[in-house]
Amino acid sequence: MLQGKKTSLRPLEETDLEVLQAWYNDQEVNFWANAAWPLSTMFNKDALAERIFQSGEAGAGLKDEYRYAILTDDKKMIGYTGFRQMNIPARSATLFITIGDKAYWSRGYGSDALFTLAQYLFRQWNFYRLQLDTWDGNVRALKAYQKVGFRIEGRLREARYVLGQYRDAVLLGMLQKDFFADHPDLAAGGIPGEQNS
Repeated sequence: MLQGKKTSLRPLEETDLEVLQAWYNDQEVNFWANAAWPLSTMFNKDALAERIFQSGEAGAGLKDEYRYAILTDDKKMIGYTGFRQMNIPARSATLFITIGDKAYWSRGYGSDALFTLAQYLFRQWNFYRLQLDTWDGNVRALKAYQKVGFRIEGRLREARYVLGQYRDAVLLGMLQKDFFADHPDLAAGGIPGEQNS
């Protein structure tokens, strides 16, 4: 288990499916996570289990996609995060995050979870670059990503279709050297906050 200041991360488990199903089928959660509302299909537990656990390993999903539950101090699952699209020669990956429990929006839980995951990926996996994206209307996400240290690197003009309008996709990235320059106390030694579960 990875421990942040406000959150901890553990691989998703099949016992999480009921909560995940509610979030996947919540129109407001999906609107902010995917800029898609309403969804064209509803996820049932079997479809969701296949999507998340296709490889048969807890937390590992489609095409080398790794998903982690975001837990509060009292072990309540409030969202999930993870990474995919690994490019091993370039040592890069794309991150994603959803805080599904709306009571925890805009309270620093998402940025703490992303910081914890980024620290782990830069130190343990030795990734050189992490990236993510959102759409230009998701101001809350943009602020959270920049708080972690991601920098806006570009836009894809009118690449997202949101509620009948084309909107820009915003691309953000963070390099290992910049992360450690901003946090020199994390640059050496073991993995702070790593706990055995």
